[in-house]
Amino acid sequence: MAELSSQPTSVQSVYGWYAANRLFVNRRYQRKLVWSLEEKQKLVESILYKYPIPAILLSEKDDSSGHFEIIDGLQRLNAIISFIEGAFSLPDGRYFNISAFPTAKLRLDEHAFVPLAANAFLSTTEVTTILDYSLAFSVMRKATDAEVDDVFDRINSYGIV
Repeated sequence: MAELSSQPTSVQSVYGWYAANRLFVNRRYQRKLVWSLEEKQKLVESILYKYPIPAILLSEKDDSSGHFEIIDGLQRLNAIISFIEGAFSLPDGRYFNISAFPTAKLRLDEHAFVPLAANAFLSTTEVTTILDYSLAFSVMRKATDAEVDDVFDRINSYGIV
């Protein structure tokens, strides 16, 4: 039987997991990325304003490698990561300042992504606010594929597609 634990984690740490390929999206049940630009912007603004956002549910892979399968929260994680990587701005036209975050700057220098052209950026204080924001994670440990599938089905039986 799976164990469930809470694991608050900073945006900075989650981006590090992403950069290290520790987050796994299982396409057998995850829907495509469907959030609108406005939905992504509102999420990032919520983080900037230090508002609470819903928890993200992960399943820890059994191989002790520190890899996680995303069960619920793909749209939120994608919005956060793509904002950090300069894929969109806030409604006021300001972008994340990649040069203020060494992990993202290194990925940019390695050509891992290409940000949109920007001339207005968040302040260093705002960048720090986003990177220090603590995301609520619930992590299923020792879960079977059947348990993960069942949890995913239950979570998404009330949502929209």
